[in-house]
Amino acid sequence: MLKHSIFSLLVSGLLLFSCDTTNTLSTTNTSPVEFVVLQINDVYEIAPLEGGKVGGLARVAGLLRQLEAENPNTIAVLAGDFLSPSFMGTLKLDNGERIAGLQMVEALNAMGLDYATFGNHEFDLKNAELLEKRLDQSEFEYMTTNAYCVDGEQQRPFQQNGVSVPEFSTFTFEQNGATYKLGIVGVVLPFAKPPYVGYKDVEATFAAAVKTARQETDLVIGLTHLSVDGDVALAAAVPGLPLFMGGHEHENLSRYVGQTAITKADANAKTVYIHRFTYYPDSKVTQLFSELVPIDESTPEDPVTAAVVDKWQAKIGDLISQMGYDASAELTTLATPLNGTEAATRTSQTNYGLLTNQAIAKAWPGADVYAFNSGSLRLDDNLSGAVTAYDVLRSFPYGGPVVRMSMKGDQLARLLNTGETTNRGEGGYLQRYQAEKKGDKWIVNGNPLDSTNTYVVVLPEFMAKGFEANLDFLSEYTYDKLEEFTASGETVKNDIRDMVIWYMGGI
Repeated sequence: MLKHSIFSLLVSGLLLFSCDTTNTLSTTNTSPVEFVVLQINDVYEIAPLEGGKVGGLARVAGLLRQLEAENPNTIAVLAGDFLSPSFMGTLKLDNGERIAGLQMVEALNAMGLDYATFGNHEFDLKNAELLEKRLDQSEFEYMTTNAYCVDGEQQRPFQQNGVSVPEFSTFTFEQNGATYKLGIVGVVLPFAKPPYVGYKDVEATFAAAVKTARQETDLVIGLTHLSVDGDVALAAAVPGLPLFMGGHEHENLSRYVGQTAITKADANAKTVYIHRFTYYPDSKVTQLFSELVPIDESTPEDPVTAAVVDKWQAKIGDLISQMGYDASAELTTLATPLNGTEAATRTSQTNYGLLTNQAIAKAWPGADVYAFNSGSLRLDDNLSGAVTAYDVLRSFPYGGPVVRMSMKGDQLARLLNTGETTNRGEGGYLQRYQAEKKGDKWIVNGNPLDSTNTYVVVLPEFMAKGFEANLDFLSEYTYDKLEEFTASGETVKNDIRDMVIWYMGGI
């Protein structure tokens, strides 16, 4: 269901919360206060996807303008993951600097985003200097309780325009001549660990920030980038907040833990959550109605945001054309979505991983095993509906060739076991084809792996050079590499993107 109350069992769609021990509305002398929060999370693309059918920040901005017209006390928040990953972010500006999320910052500025917390992918940026440059370019405010900058031997808060990123942000608004304050507390899961990022305890820092925010504001809510299990645990440990607006998962969901509703919209703004609050100052009771709303062709666009998106799309279109791709070329229409989420591809064999290996096998047949490191699949989303060449490019932003090498069965077992077990949860987890583990045995091409046999393996050159974690032993092997393949009467460049584009165009 695309549009609904977050708890359909409550026919009224209303959730009542109070700082007191009761959840009943008491008689008040002060008029209730109404405000609206628009929530998005895990947004990597500024333009609509699936052939223009879903998503698009100009459409989100159009909806935001409507909400602001209905109620001036309206804000927009983003629950992390937007500066990275994206194919667009890997490309370079005229000055040689990588785009690295600048397109997102400019589009979100135009949209009128008010607040954001960090997601784990914000820390994909190469260093603190670049990250803080993007923070300075943002017209919205960041907050986090638990992530900090490691600067040499010093630990410090991240800086935005020379000011420390706060643990919580305060939205101040007026109604009926009175002033009210909403506290928004941000937190991020300690997943990405580049040298410049450190973390404090999620629960302890969040609880402390909530305590302080409650002393300084009228009402406190959470803006979280955690796994859903992490959200549930945190809501139980720090009770009484009416709402956690979450990210990290890429499909919409809702939970209810004690007095706390947990909501997550679909990635890439395919849907958004609209939260309508009614706050009763005398009784300090909060009434909440939350609605999941699709962003599609029926959603009006904001022209200011659309102009920024169009500017970037034209720039990127030129860069992609120079690379030899037609970004808008429609390859196929999927009956079943392809799972490219990081959580899935780094822990299990997915249908997108299978399709990718099948594409490589069709271009370069004859190997015993095909495998690639899941970290090269950087989509962190699902592909569904109409798929374009741009969708493949954003799936594999770094591209790269594959190579063929021979190895004894015992070393193939080492490769497979490392990819399956040691690297589980990391980018070195292997998506495989023609190699399946049954119990503690590997089956290769339908037969048990024989440690004395010699096997032919096709894998990315990046892996063959020993660059992937725990697979450095691969650099000891020689390998064959072709610049292009002739398959089904067509010439296919030896780049994982080209092979997938070619293969998808034929299914």
